[in-house]
Amino acid sequence: MLLNGLLAVTPILAAVQDPTVSEPTASPTNHLAGETSPYLLAHVHNPVDWYPWGKEALERARLEDKPIFLSIGYSACHWCHVMERESFEDPEIAAFLNEWFISIKVDREERPDLDELYMNAVQRLTGSGGWPITVFLTPDLRPFYGGTYFPPRGRAGRPGFLELLHGIRQAWTERREEVEKAAAGLSEALAVELPIPATDLPSPEEFQRAERDLVAALASRFNERDGGFGPPPLFPRADDLRWLLAAADRSGAGEGRRMALHTLRRMALGGIHDQLGGGFARYSVDGRWLVPHFEKMLYDQGDLIPAYLAAWRRSGEPLFAEVARRTCDYLLREMRDPGGAFWSSTDADSEGEEGRFFTWTPAELLAALGNEQEAAFAARAYGVTEDGNFEHGRSILTRWADLTQEEEERLEGIRRRLYRARLDRVPPATDDKILTGWNGLVIGALAEAGRVLDEPRYTAAAAEAAEFLLRELRRDGRWLRSWRDGRAAPHRAVLEDHAWLCRGFLQLFQSTGEERWLTEAADLGERMLARFWNEDAAVFWNSDGDDPTVLHRQASPWDGATPSPNAVALECLALLHVFTRDPRWAEPARRGFAAIWPLALRSPSAFAATLRPLPLVLEEPSVAVVVGAGDASGLSAWRRALAAPGVPDFLTVFRATAAAEDSLELFAGRAAREGRPTLYLCRGTACEAPATDPAVFLARWKGTPKDVESGQ
Repeated sequence: MLLNGLLAVTPILAAVQDPTVSEPTASPTNHLAGETSPYLLAHVHNPVDWYPWGKEALERARLEDKPIFLSIGYSACHWCHVMERESFEDPEIAAFLNEWFISIKVDREERPDLDELYMNAVQRLTGSGGWPITVFLTPDLRPFYGGTYFPPRGRAGRPGFLELLHGIRQAWTERREEVEKAAAGLSEALAVELPIPATDLPSPEEFQRAERDLVAALASRFNERDGGFGPPPLFPRADDLRWLLAAADRSGAGEGRRMALHTLRRMALGGIHDQLGGGFARYSVDGRWLVPHFEKMLYDQGDLIPAYLAAWRRSGEPLFAEVARRTCDYLLREMRDPGGAFWSSTDADSEGEEGRFFTWTPAELLAALGNEQEAAFAARAYGVTEDGNFEHGRSILTRWADLTQEEEERLEGIRRRLYRARLDRVPPATDDKILTGWNGLVIGALAEAGRVLDEPRYTAAAAEAAEFLLRELRRDGRWLRSWRDGRAAPHRAVLEDHAWLCRGFLQLFQSTGEERWLTEAADLGERMLARFWNEDAAVFWNSDGDDPTVLHRQASPWDGATPSPNAVALECLALLHVFTRDPRWAEPARRGFAAIWPLALRSPSAFAATLRPLPLVLEEPSVAVVVGAGDASGLSAWRRALAAPGVPDFLTVFRATAAAEDSLELFAGRAAREGRPTLYLCRGTACEAPATDPAVFLARWKGTPKDVESGQ
């Protein structure tokens, strides 16, 4: 209320002019020149005197008693680029900012703690959010006004950015008491008060009954024709889909499996999926998965690969395995740093036009293929028309056409040719910084893909990325978040970095049986408990609390565009207990899941990443350990058998050979028998007889419904 009143002077603002405003400095660079983030470096020649978030800018704001203009965005953000071009390159706007404000630019991907805090502020102020975040702070970092994108000048009754700046300056100098009061109220609202946690977990039977009810409730929002839930824009929400598949396995909620498979199928065939190069765009602006916002984010690939692997394992549909494989190949081919880790994103725009790189016309198909029959077939197969299904008469490629098997094989050759032709286009810009947490998601996805698809090269790529992070982003035992161009940025790793990387290490342990990965995962588990765990509330904070420039720590156990770091951290603790039998992991895992359970009952789709692994603390999961005879290639038959449709989704661990001495109970007394790779299937201390013949094992499950005993 107060903030609305504070800027109710908007009609006056446009008329306010200040003759004392100086011209922008002639300096070719501002204070961002020493940063590593491509997003920050893209603003280094703006006439705005930008600072990075840090001591220098914050001290200057306090000394000069100026409000802080904080702008938060990221490289692949379309409207961030628009606002830079329209406002931050504008000499008049830059001059006013430089005279009356301390301007700070933040890459949200480097500082998710600041992004979350000030996004919460903007949402409280406006009722909505998005990027770029535009927020104004007092010198002691309390927000008092904010929004997202603003045009440079007023239009359609909406104030422009310059008018807004005049209003903020006028309020700061003439109505300071109101500003301070607004800042105090908003700051108090942003302080997280964690409730006393629930302590009771459901029994396995209660959980299954509740899960069936939750799936049925979610079905009311399901789009029967195109898949997905709710109105557009549609985000992939991979964890929702993985939970639905797992719920169908263990609770008999077959409707969940149907909804998940249909959604994944429609996404795979739609425009959100790059039909030529693989990989997925961030979201679909329509309700059909046709028109994407063309930016590609690393974390989406890391989330969606496991979802498609799960769909393949439950259905046996080749499409799902194909999509998982092509997404992995896209990462290895287009997103991999020479050091082995993975870059963050690619932009939506190229040649100044959104989607230009990914869209086609019939004439372009003909030019690329050089044959009218081939071009006509490609146009039919990919839905390319003269009128187009996108802007400027261009078409986004889809695979909605019904094709015979012979035509599918023909299309594969055309796809390769069109992909090669597309390489001659101007590509979207790549944000080539390396983020610890996002790489953790991809490490886990690639390690799992190597296991499920029997593709050791994916596991090898995951291990190489993990080695890079250990070498470049761990300093004196503490993890950093971001690396680029030969050096790590000083930003502390947050909870998501620890949790997602911990799960990545655990997936590597499962795919290789190398105890070093389990040791690294345990080290991260210890750090999460020591630095992020709130013992009283049984929840993890999102940041470690060591940075005095962060106004309030946040805790957000619900899922967003990515799986909840709190949920993944709890999953890691539970898995560490399963694999090590060390009781120190069990109690915080149990308490953490119990704290979230009542919230998940009220809003299952907000806590899908918690619901999926929750059974790990309700009952002993079945663990399948395969020990080879010394040749890693000999494990191939067992990888295929354990990933085959119809086989329960056991927790699996593959090991090339037994060690002379084993410190892990999981491996004790387990070696290859008769010179053949051998399966040991146990649930707690109850084990089946060792098996050496994958075909016999597979026949046991052939044609039987899935009865998944693990929470994975």
